[in-house]
Amino acid sequence: MNILPVRQSGESSPALVLMHFLGGSAREWDEVRARLDGKYRCVAIDLPGFGDAAEIPGYTVAEMADSVALTLRALGLDRYVLVGHSMSGKVAAVLARRFADGLLHTGELEGLVLVAPSPASPEPIPDDKRATMLDAFSPLEAPGQPKDGDLSRASRYVSKNESRVMPPEVQHRAVEDVLRMGRAAWRAWLESGSREDWSARVGRLSLPALIVAGEKDTSLGAEQQEKLTLPHFADGKLVVVRDCGHLIPMEKPAELAALLEEFMSGLKPKLVPEEYLRFLESDRVSPKTREVALARIPDPVGPSVFTSEEYATLRAVLARVVPQELGEEIDLAARLDKQLAAGKGDGWRYAVLPGDAQAYKIGLQTLDDLSRELHGPPFAALAFAHQEALLASIAEMQPAAPQMARWFEDLRADAAAIYMSHPATLARAGYSGFGVGGAETPHRGFVQIGVGDVEGWEPRALERK
Repeated sequence: MNILPVRQSGESSPALVLMHFLGGSAREWDEVRARLDGKYRCVAIDLPGFGDAAEIPGYTVAEMADSVALTLRALGLDRYVLVGHSMSGKVAAVLARRFADGLLHTGELEGLVLVAPSPASPEPIPDDKRATMLDAFSPLEAPGQPKDGDLSRASRYVSKNESRVMPPEVQHRAVEDVLRMGRAAWRAWLESGSREDWSARVGRLSLPALIVAGEKDTSLGAEQQEKLTLPHFADGKLVVVRDCGHLIPMEKPAELAALLEEFMSGLKPKLVPEEYLRFLESDRVSPKTREVALARIPDPVGPSVFTSEEYATLRAVLARVVPQELGEEIDLAARLDKQLAAGKGDGWRYAVLPGDAQAYKIGLQTLDDLSRELHGPPFAALAFAHQEALLASIAEMQPAAPQMARWFEDLRADAAAIYMSHPATLARAGYSGFGVGGAETPHRGFVQIGVGDVEGWEPRALERK
């Protein structure tokens, strides 16, 4: 385990920790870093056996992750996003799992960007291609002295991974990096590292994740990423860069920099404490319960059922029904919209009401009509006191028909259920009741039954003061 060489720029937090492809180096990120200069701190790392770390050993996935973790601790980053390209995508996923398990001991990992990543499962390299790659770069007879034909083979390797001609200086730099890599590191990745299966250990992660694929990447393109990488992330998104092969940071640096900016600007404060996330992701929670709970964390994209006017009214109603602290808001409207679009609910309705989605649309439209009739503007534009007074009158069946009172009762029940079932609320309420592992668990359930007693496995964040 070694502290690795880095190339840095910028100062803003969170930092972008950039890792490279097989045969590459930290220099592959130069064009991307230039476009992010002054916006984010960028830390590009040379992995063991590559770039300025060509003489540093430790080529297994775990060993590379160890060295990256040591480097992160040495840098003292308080907040950061891991960006893994190709080979290092697998390393990034392993580091993310360590962070989720509380084993990374660095600052706060806020998200992942995986660029044409090698998956957590064995990389799908055809046997003939693997053999050709292994034969391409045999050990050097003397350090720093490439063999005859190495230059042409390095040029072909870079060219086969791109779909468009890179600027000559970028092409030259990429070839130069391939030539100066440690041949043992190249062989180790192809013979074993790429074959390592971390899929079960990585599992499903709650961190925000952006997966970027090149439209013309024939090895690790969108189809492979959707099948092998995306399922590992409860809050994952796949984006395809057009007219691009495997070497996205060098082929399309402007497009990738824009995607990184968009991802960074979209990062939100974590609603669910890290301690509670680790509890959810532990084997104290059954796999199905974990899957359901983690799926409730990402904000859905909406609206699907409502018009923009109805959606604004719904948000205003929910803000009065379930007031939330600023900066800690769970997007109840988006989750309710998703629930209605999927045709899911609590399984029953009042006979005087139409189906749930139709009832909501009619109810919101009627609420706006009442608001205009009584006060002038639509409900969302009313003062809070007028909003609360109107909702209270509806709950008491005045001045609206009884159907409005029944609909508003259903809305309150839906809002409460969505709010209380979100892991952020469960954490705040101190709920750990599903930490008994399921039917096949080797763990005991609750043993401490005294008032105020806390089990050793319960998250410390839930302890009462």
